[in-house]
Amino acid sequence: MGETVSNRYEPVDFLKGFSIFTIVLMHLLQPHSQGFLNKSMAFGGAGVHVFILCSGFGLYLSWLRKPLGYVAFLKRRFMRVYVPYILVILVSAVIPSYYQQPDKWGAMMSHLFLFKMFFPEWENSFGGQMWFVSTIIQFYISWPLLLRLFNKRGGVIYSLLISLAWATTVAALGKSDVRVWNSFFLQYLWEFVLGMYLAGVFKRHPEKLVLPEWWKLLTVGLIGMLLTGMAGFMGGAWKVFNDIPSLFAYMSVALLVYKSRVLNRFFIFTNKFSYEWYLIHILVFACVFHLFGDVSNRHLLFKLMTALVTSYIIAYLYNLLNDGWKRIWGKHFKISS
Repeated sequence: MGETVSNRYEPVDFLKGFSIFTIVLMHLLQPHSQGFLNKSMAFGGAGVHVFILCSGFGLYLSWLRKPLGYVAFLKRRFMRVYVPYILVILVSAVIPSYYQQPDKWGAMMSHLFLFKMFFPEWENSFGGQMWFVSTIIQFYISWPLLLRLFNKRGGVIYSLLISLAWATTVAALGKSDVRVWNSFFLQYLWEFVLGMYLAGVFKRHPEKLVLPEWWKLLTVGLIGMLLTGMAGFMGGAWKVFNDIPSLFAYMSVALLVYKSRVLNRFFIFTNKFSYEWYLIHILVFACVFHLFGDVSNRHLLFKLMTALVTSYIIAYLYNLLNDGWKRIWGKHFKISS
């Protein structure tokens, strides 16, 4: 795929920033669209597949450069992921106009103690995007097993077979639309391990990660969009088998944008606080919409732009806050973040 910047792989930084942007945009616009347009916007949500692949890439590349024991690894990852996430949950819980369900405090506890990943009624509480945190933490908990799987010859193939077996099980049990089942980490195992494989290639032979030519990306993107579109419109059990065409379709489109170099700096910059933006965007949208109250359709564009820009700025500031406390924590407890 590309080039390095400060010992980083620039296309991965771009893909993470781009994928979060399209996910946020989908969550902002989809409630205000209907029919074909509404279903088409779901393609922006496919960015989560690329984000998981990039997570596997980043974690394994970091481990190759500085292997950590399991406890040190969990401390480092939970400081980066869990604390910012829980702060958003706590703020969400005290805002009167947000999440007005009678089980608010039980839902809050399910996030705080991480058992929401086993309860469908709480998995999406305080924002439908919060399922991802459960999934990524499952990957962290399974890290030693992931290393053993990856180090086996054909680890990527094994992981793909495991993911397909899990998807088949979910479909057979009729749980295709239940988030705790269709977003269990085994569903995305092959994407994460594929990211680890690409990180290994980058570490040993960075010159081999060359971006495909534009016509190849376009061809894969069109075929992938056709297949993922068919699965999406058919719905039901087909959705759990949609990940493969969805990943390659979305990544092909994203890399075509990257090759154009028009907005690269923006998306690479956005990557710096992409996780914080993912955490807070739906909360900020809800607060902005609540403050606006009922507005006519002719004011809708202004309301949407205000919500988008406000969430972007707050995410940037939240990232600065997180970086500050992590430096203090690392200094006092000798833990690198």
